[in-house]
Amino acid sequence: MSRCEEEDVKLAPDALQALTSMASSTTLRYALNLISCASLIARKRKSETVEKEDLRRCYMYFMDEKRSVQWLKEQQGKLMFEETEPDNAMQV
Repeated sequence: MSRCEEEDVKLAPDALQALTSMASSTTLRYALNLISCASLIARKRKSETVEKEDLRRCYMYFMDEKRSVQWLKEQQGKLMFEETEPDNAMQV
């Protein structure tokens, strides 16, 4: 039984091909998690079938591990919780 059958999701042929491509470039777990998200997007547009564009939107909403690491590297020093200088006010 496939994950789509378990979740009662219909994939268009081009969406299945896109999902397969995403799984090979990211992880299988990430790709499988996109199925339910894409299904919600398809339902919102009142479609019973997940299209390639639904998967693309999910891909943009949620980062896989590689893209998360890359984003963190790009944001290094810009995030609020990173200190660039010691805070003298905290010293006693």
